[in-house]
Amino acid sequence: MLNKLIVPYDKQRFDFAAAVSAATGVADLAHWHHNHPAAETEEVSGFGDQASAAHQRLYGIEEISSMYREFVLTVITELVGEDVRYQHVPNWRIQWPGRHGVGSYHCDRSGGHNPCEITFWVPLTDVTPENCLWIESSEGAGDFRPHPMRYGQMLAFDSANLMHGNVRNASDRTRVSLDLRVIPASVFRGGLATPHHTGIGGPIEWHAT
Repeated sequence: MLNKLIVPYDKQRFDFAAAVSAATGVADLAHWHHNHPAAETEEVSGFGDQASAAHQRLYGIEEISSMYREFVLTVITELVGEDVRYQHVPNWRIQWPGRHGVGSYHCDRSGGHNPCEITFWVPLTDVTPENCLWIESSEGAGDFRPHPMRYGQMLAFDSANLMHGNVRNASDRTRVSLDLRVIPASVFRGGLATPHHTGIGGPIEWHAT
């Protein structure tokens, strides 16, 4: 099973950040907190306030849907090396300055996810140790390390089995990211666990490429 891999993609062809900026009116997503009142409210424990107005605006961007599907059909399947079953809607994450975003380190398997899943984490802003993902090096190691990246890079990792999370964002930059899970078609079986989607009602639906 894949452990961790940082890979580039064509950010001109798949400019998720530009689509979000156009839909929200926020020219620089890293400074979204300057004009969004949610950044000043009390932090919601657990996996962040996925029901917030900011998150719901992200889930409602129609242009992202077609771009996301093409991204999976081309970039993701090429990396995996075969057809996949993929999460029908990506998860959106916002980590405001001063926030944790995700309240504790966890592995997705503990939440009912299938151990065959591969997660792709795609930040829409440059991320630093203060606002990136921290992941252990191997299952059970507990030696969490940051994975800073530039926009146009993504992290593929074994989120089902590796503990991961983030530290309090001590920077002055908001982190906006999306993430998706796929299961290689060769190991996909009907009836797999489909836990509740983080940001929208109902379970994850597995679509075929």
